Amino acid sequence: MREIKQLRSQAKRELMAAAAARLLIDEGPSAVTHRRAAEAAGLAAGSGNYYFPSKKELFRAAVAGAEDLRSESALKVARDCQGGQESLTSVALRLMAIYFAPQLGSNVVTARLNPILEAGHDPELQEIIRNHQPLLAGALNIGLERMTGQALPSDDMELLMQTIGASLLYGFALGEDDLLGYSARSTARILELLDVRIAAAPDPRSSAERVAPSA
Repeated sequence: MREIKQLRSQAKRELMAAAAARLLIDEGPSAVTHRRAAEAAGLAAGSGNYYFPSKKELFRAAVAGAEDLRSESALKVARDCQGGQESLTSVALRLMAIYFAPQLGSNVVTARLNPILEAGHDPELQEIIRNHQPLLAGALNIGLERMTGQALPSDDMELLMQTIGASLLYGFALGEDDLLGYSARSTARILELLDVRIAAAPDPRSSAERVAPSA
């Protein structure tokens, strides 16, 4: 009976952690409270402290869950990428959608970048963020190769990821109205400097049609 109770408690803890991760992605750090996470998980509003005794513990679970979801979603978005993009700016915007999967919105700085900045004050959060970066880099390279036929070496990919984050923060500080467009243009410039080029649109014909002699 005790084991069953422990399993139920663990299951509810996992539900609450997943709900906190979703709140973090959708609304940012301020939304991750015991009450809101418990309610979002379908648990009693006042039960959150039972499963996560401290706000710090809940936030760490939220970041870990959010980064797991981000990495999984990034790979899915990357695999949907196709060639024939109109410009490097459109490629850059798609790369940003991969990097901030499962959703990229105008609140990306407050909802998505602030938790990453929080990692600078907590070694455990640093480790969570650091461990997910190779997964995100891999997804970005899959998307980039599908759109342009090119992939970047690890150092260049790290520079690309830094550019995405830094340009969003800088544009936010400047009060840019079109924050995503501002960052996409900056990221496109880095792609250009890295000699990334637009890939031709894929030929819709089958391989047999492409090699068949004309009548």
